[in-house]
Amino acid sequence: MNKIISTTVDALMAIVLLLLPVAGVAAEQSTSSTGLPPVAAWSLGTLDAGVVPDAAGRLTGKVVGAPELIAGVEGQALKLDGLGDYVTVAATDAIAFADAPFSITAWINVYALDRGQQMIVAKNVYAANQREWGLMIDADNRFRFYLWDQGWKTVGSQTQPQPGHWMHVAVTVDRGQGRLYVNGKLEGEGPLPASVPTTDAPLTIGAVDNSGQLMQVFLGAIDEVALFRGVLGPAVIQRMADKQTTPHKIEIPEPVKIWDGGPVPKSAEIPVLPGVEFHVIKPYEFSRDGYRFLHGVALAWHKGRLVASFGHNRRGENTDTEEARGRVSDDGGRTWGEIFTIDAGEPGLGVSHGVFLSHEGTLWSFHGAYHGTMKDVHTRAYVLDESSDRWQPKGVVVEGGFWPMQEPLKMADGNWIMSGARVGDGNPAAVAISHGDDLTKWDLVVIPRPPSLPMWGESSVILDGARVVNVARHGSQAVSLVAHSEDYGRTWTPSRPANLPMVTSKPYTGTLSTGQNYLICTTTADSGRRRSPLTIAVSRPGQPELSRVFVIRHALFPEGPGESHERVALAYPYAIEHDGKLYVGYSNSGGGVGRTGEGRELWNNNSAELAI
Repeated sequence: MNKIISTTVDALMAIVLLLLPVAGVAAEQSTSSTGLPPVAAWSLGTLDAGVVPDAAGRLTGKVVGAPELIAGVEGQALKLDGLGDYVTVAATDAIAFADAPFSITAWINVYALDRGQQMIVAKNVYAANQREWGLMIDADNRFRFYLWDQGWKTVGSQTQPQPGHWMHVAVTVDRGQGRLYVNGKLEGEGPLPASVPTTDAPLTIGAVDNSGQLMQVFLGAIDEVALFRGVLGPAVIQRMADKQTTPHKIEIPEPVKIWDGGPVPKSAEIPVLPGVEFHVIKPYEFSRDGYRFLHGVALAWHKGRLVASFGHNRRGENTDTEEARGRVSDDGGRTWGEIFTIDAGEPGLGVSHGVFLSHEGTLWSFHGAYHGTMKDVHTRAYVLDESSDRWQPKGVVVEGGFWPMQEPLKMADGNWIMSGARVGDGNPAAVAISHGDDLTKWDLVVIPRPPSLPMWGESSVILDGARVVNVARHGSQAVSLVAHSEDYGRTWTPSRPANLPMVTSKPYTGTLSTGQNYLICTTTADSGRRRSPLTIAVSRPGQPELSRVFVIRHALFPEGPGESHERVALAYPYAIEHDGKLYVGYSNSGGGVGRTGEGRELWNNNSAELAI
């Protein structure tokens, strides 16, 4: 499992309150009441120059983002926006537990469930192979503690948090036995590793900083996080949890309606599209060609040939050795020619996956590019010189962090719209709008998002005259996000959760020649964050809402071609209709089988595949 969370939060919170000069708190949380001195304890009730003090006097926490103070269990607590707010504490020997018994306590008030994993407190950097422990609200909306030992071992609760209400969580680990308490009651116990790995990972509260990529962000309030070297007894934990608390008032808006087909079916209930033809565009073959990363298949039909492109990298994903490459098929995708390069970048500059447009006899390609590791993201344009079979650069055509995800679509006002994401400042969805048929001049329009909405705004649009619907990827929760424009994409409603579940991956949308809108991703009732099966949801002809869903391909696909494994990720689809057939390109992770490397080197080591 790539996500874990350890929770020292409850213990630390309890200790901080003990030591703070609040009536009744110091005595209750003192060493005499717990029987143990805290290793560290953060009450999270004060902010002083961007830091939170440790009541034990050892480990000051640094605040990242702009969290607010709000009414806590006693005094104030830290309100985290579920986007970029968290607390980080540098690794020290004091919080390296090794084979010693330890306990973690925290008070939490979560504001929303079904957002995927929400970390309370952890000590992990997954990308750097630094995994120790984590305490979180897991994807199934239950408290769970993770401890690493050549894989994650867990102990979880039966109780689910109630949004807006304070709950006390505690974990104890003693000689290979773990216990998890909720509101002072034992809810889960079982075997855990007898020792904790020692790494340089910082301790974080409210999220995990995964080498610059924030993960498992918590939306709500956290109070009184504490860590103990030793095992807190059940009676002590019960006393910690025995407090009168005041709920927080939270408002959850109704989801945007894009699905009109009744209850969304589970994976096993969805019919498989008959007669689909599968081919492999580019297999993963690191041992032969030295390339690890492959992602972001794009497709175009141009002068009777099927053209595919993808991002390719000999090193890790989104590093500055990324290249835009591709292949051509002269037989409709059955076989593919030699790999060509659109742009191999240059020292310090990576050029990655993009989108195509065949227009007035010219094949255009637009690609996300960046410096270093995802810095100064922008879009570059290229045209194919068919006399030399080389790609000619047209320079940077969209700045401001824009990365295109969908082929440009011609709008009724004469402009083209290209949907994608704006990397940075919360990673919202965005579109670029052309100046007529001049495909070297584009205006960037960033779609607003609520401040508390976590996004990785890869997006795609559906056109209906002046009305444009944008479907985007949520940052942590398996739900689609939708925004609307009524003026050809110039102004937008904010992105909001919709009533259709969708895995946290790039979607692809469009309108078929039959008048049916479609959405390709993983849209099932039970997939959660699992990127399989690959599905297509469609509307009735001429109707805006999607109403039926079909499986394009399941993870297990022994008949082939393509990689088959129960943990396969089928992701980042791209589609184009030609002669009554829909050609769908996608990435296949192979379930990680045969992939070697560490950290970022292992991100998206995919094959490129095609379904027709």
